[in-house]
Amino acid sequence: MDFKNSIIAFSGGKDSVAISKFMIDKGYKIPHVCVINKELDYPCHLNYIKNYCKSKGVDLIFIEQSHLGLDFLKQNPKYIFPFDSKVKGNWFYKFQQSGIRKYSEINNCKTVIYGRRIADGNSIKKESYLTKNGILQYFPLRDWSNEKTMDYIKNEEISPIYKSERGIVRGTHTINIANTYTDKDVSIALEFIKSIDLGMYKNALELLKYKN
Repeated sequence: MDFKNSIIAFSGGKDSVAISKFMIDKGYKIPHVCVINKELDYPCHLNYIKNYCKSKGVDLIFIEQSHLGLDFLKQNPKYIFPFDSKVKGNWFYKFQQSGIRKYSEINNCKTVIYGRRIADGNSIKKESYLTKNGILQYFPLRDWSNEKTMDYIKNEEISPIYKSERGIVRGTHTINIANTYTDKDVSIALEFIKSIDLGMYKNALELLKYKN
């Protein structure tokens, strides 16, 4: 497969690190594209992404979804700590997937490489497919188990978010999403955010006023 003019969709989570390592191990140093919003993402995680890419010698491109920050969430409170899986999925599409899609289309990318896996809850029907614009969407780790993924990156530096059990379960998505799983309320999620970054904790408290 020719990976000229390709990108890796990179969030800095465990699956992103796995796909990054997978491609590097095959001899490809492909630009990593990361979708962010500085009002919602942990500074320590963004610093981790920068340091990771620098250590691997790969180009990093930040796409800031500045229009999907605190003001947007206040106007659309259903996305603030949602428990409904459909709402979570919609936010992930609106924030993460649309950012990658727009970048790949504007820059005429040939292939977008993802670390998404079925075992991590992603619905991926096949390893690759072409979009209507002719951009190949490639999921080489599609069938990897959680155990295989974690073993594969065991010697890699991972985000500080993963340094607690809650962080491993929660993942590295923005503070308004993916904090609520089997929780009965948002208190545990808030405590987790507080333990990571006081600035993000203040943002989370502000958002909750609009949710309630």
